[in-house]
Amino acid sequence: MRAKRMVAAISMATTVATTAAAMAAPPAPVTDKEQAAFFDFYSAAHGTGGLLRPQFAVTSIKGRRHVSATVDGPAQRAVLPLCRQGREVFDYDAKARRWSAAAPKQLVWVHHQSRCDVQPDTPIELLAPLPEMEILVLIQQHPTLLNNARLLMAGNTSCAPARSRGYRLRALDRAKDGLPVLVFENDIGEEARIAVRKSRNELVAWSAVCSAGRR
Repeated sequence: MRAKRMVAAISMATTVATTAAAMAAPPAPVTDKEQAAFFDFYSAAHGTGGLLRPQFAVTSIKGRRHVSATVDGPAQRAVLPLCRQGREVFDYDAKARRWSAAAPKQLVWVHHQSRCDVQPDTPIELLAPLPEMEILVLIQQHPTLLNNARLLMAGNTSCAPARSRGYRLRALDRAKDGLPVLVFENDIGEEARIAVRKSRNELVAWSAVCSAGRR
């Protein structure tokens, strides 16, 4: 009887360890068939001319393997020194074995050279239409606006625990009341949305809303 219990315990421990290892293992990389299916899908929708090299990514969402592809269009000069670029994102349905397009994105960044041919590692996503001059000023002043917003964050229960962390500007948006919003993300994926308004001739941080972000 004791021997049977030991065997059962060892078997259960082995099963638990195997399951834990499987959960910890990274998802399998994108396959040649998945890539070929993407090129067929993209060519049918856009034609083969001018296809930029897609960036494939494989992540785990709720324990399931998720495959996506990103195609960036050509970077274009907006008002100096602002650059804009369109981005298409596609998702792969493993069960249906087909690709589908997600909502297109707009990326912006500041680049002081004559051509917008160098995208930064973390371009800023434009979540709502904003005037180009407003975009430029918000990007240029975002460090100062973030520092001013830390006082607002201190008085907000959802923001206070993370107010001293480092943040990077991830996106620009517009609030329901029409105010432009700076969307920041910190090093643990938490998000801070800082609404901005004009006071005389200066931009000031007006409100702060924080959440768990995208992770």
